[in-house]
Amino acid sequence: MLLSFIALPFILAPQVPSPLSSRWNVVLVTADDMNADSAGWMGNKLGATPNLDAFAATAHRFVNHHVSVPICQPSRAALLTGRVPHRNGALGFNPISPGVPTLVGKLKEAGWFTASLNKQAHMKPDSAFPWDLALTGSGKNPSVFGEQVRQCVKAASVAGKPFFINANITDPHRPFFGAGSSPEEKEGSVKPYTLEEVTVPSFLEDITPVRKEVAQYYSSVRRGDQSFGALMAAIKSTGHETDTVVVFLSDHGMSFPFSKATVYRNGTWSPVLLRYPGMGSPQKREEFVSSVDILPTLMELLKQPPLEGVDGRSWGPLLHGERPTDRDYVVTHVNTVSSGKSFPQRCIRTKDFSYQFHAWPNGTPQFRVEAMSGITFAALKKGAESDSKLKARVDQLTIGVPEQLFDLRSDPDERTNVSADPKYKTELTRLRQLLLAHMEKTSDPQLGNFRKQLEGRL
Repeated sequence: MLLSFIALPFILAPQVPSPLSSRWNVVLVTADDMNADSAGWMGNKLGATPNLDAFAATAHRFVNHHVSVPICQPSRAALLTGRVPHRNGALGFNPISPGVPTLVGKLKEAGWFTASLNKQAHMKPDSAFPWDLALTGSGKNPSVFGEQVRQCVKAASVAGKPFFINANITDPHRPFFGAGSSPEEKEGSVKPYTLEEVTVPSFLEDITPVRKEVAQYYSSVRRGDQSFGALMAAIKSTGHETDTVVVFLSDHGMSFPFSKATVYRNGTWSPVLLRYPGMGSPQKREEFVSSVDILPTLMELLKQPPLEGVDGRSWGPLLHGERPTDRDYVVTHVNTVSSGKSFPQRCIRTKDFSYQFHAWPNGTPQFRVEAMSGITFAALKKGAESDSKLKARVDQLTIGVPEQLFDLRSDPDERTNVSADPKYKTELTRLRQLLLAHMEKTSDPQLGNFRKQLEGRL
């Protein structure tokens, strides 16, 4: 079995120079903190994402895509370098290492006009992300977002170049719609959801305070979908609907406990939509793929030479309908969080199991991330004072254990650690070995800690 970061020599088309006028444009769209199951095209019945759903009907859908790291800045670093965090240098909220090439830099060198909307502070250093045009302030304002897309397209046209736009929607990032305000937020732009309308995701507890915050979150999802709709309308109105590659994903899961900044399923699970000219009938792909694969995929689609040193591999074979047997798992990572504290986590995930290694637990509560700052975690913590089930869930998050195995067939929300159950010994050993191989191949800085954890267990 091959690891998910091994490169394949498959090529979509001959990699030869082409006139700038014949090159496809690219729009790489991210939502900020949007959970995998929030969109209608992923089965959500709320109806918060009509624009995304309409686009999904025309696009390839990668439903088992996981981001390499579920935190804003390192997630973007992995996406735009094709390298896992410890190989691009951005373990947390720090710049990538000197000399690491990026999608932005390579496309600019090749003649594309490079533009970004929002989140530039999470793509550093500036020398590695050489934007021709960088605009801000539109992330939670759909009409301004659409106008800024038009501004980027016009600037590229004036320059006589194809465009690459990294369009970052900052919904549904905190503060949620209705929970507060920010300079770019316009609370009256969408109809807010009520507590009665929403369904609380099953990995959270369905209690009133949680339901209130989930309603605010989905209201932000609704506004984010409007921003996506404004973007697509801008691309169409400028005459580039048929010559533009569009990729959509979220940088990671929702800003709630057991999601953002964790390697639990809802932290890293981020389905991808991909549409490109002449692609044929849309496919639903269920292979396990990673965000580090997107860069090599785009380079092949654009007929550009592959970047050296990437950990991802192109989806070329998948786009041509192949059914590989070596994409049955994905590896995800957490290192340093927004506070600057280090909570190292690794996960290897398959269809049926997830195996997690946490290097930080020491037997006392300490895990704390931005996603625990709102109403939800406060309510869980308060409820844990009198409810043993809630206490166990809070302890799982804040105290943790070094090793966890979850049987996703019966426990998709990863609540019950079965690593000590003898009937899972074979699978536990297999996943330990696969994660160890990944860490060895990528020179993971947590390799020593993981080997120590495995002493006498393999």
